[in-house]
Amino acid sequence: MRAPRRTRRQSVVAVVVAVALGLPALFGIAVAVGFVITPSVDDMPHRVDAILAAHGGTRVALNDVPDVLSEALIAIEDERFYQHRGIDTQGLVRAVLTDLYHHRALEGGSTLTQQLIKVLYMNNDDDGWRKPENLLLALKLESKFSKHTILENYLNAVYYGHGAYGIGQASAVYFHRAPAKLDLARASMLAGLPQSPSYYDLYRNPCAARARQFNVLAQMVHVGYIREDQAATAYSEPIGFPC
Repeated sequence: MRAPRRTRRQSVVAVVVAVALGLPALFGIAVAVGFVITPSVDDMPHRVDAILAAHGGTRVALNDVPDVLSEALIAIEDERFYQHRGIDTQGLVRAVLTDLYHHRALEGGSTLTQQLIKVLYMNNDDDGWRKPENLLLALKLESKFSKHTILENYLNAVYYGHGAYGIGQASAVYFHRAPAKLDLARASMLAGLPQSPSYYDLYRNPCAARARQFNVLAQMVHVGYIREDQAATAYSEPIGFPC
């Protein structure tokens, strides 16, 4: 007796199920292969120390950074920093959809981990065909180091403009104080600089820097780190660099 033929609907369902079951396996294989062929990230802290040494900076421990600075940075750059493992899929999808809608690159969708990889291992270039490498290295970095370590090294590795590398130099160059002495007004200002340090340079473009500070404070309110009245007080505090 001949077996009954599959209907077209049954065939489509079978294909969908096969793809659904197969894609995770293929992704897992691709990631495993990627972990093998991409460079090691074990030397990440040493690379950060090399940047600081090359520019006369010194490492600042995360315990010596006020919480408002860490919160400001996470709020504006990577609000799900403590939820993802190097890649924020929600942010990545949103960025892709936004870029497609506007037909041009508007959002990056990069996590703090990806940004650190870009600085340390990719010579600040993760465009086009280099993006998969950035994603793989971010996953690898998060498998090797804690969030605490990644955040500390990010703060010490990035450029803040006006010749300041690392949060120690940035705090001294712009506010003439140690990072531990930063209040919400100054911390929110510094947290906004790494996105475009030359453009937001407080000495050269204070109006743009102030606008960026407003966005940082607004995002801190949105995430729940501070209240609206605290943001308003910080934004109105005179910290130099009038617009």
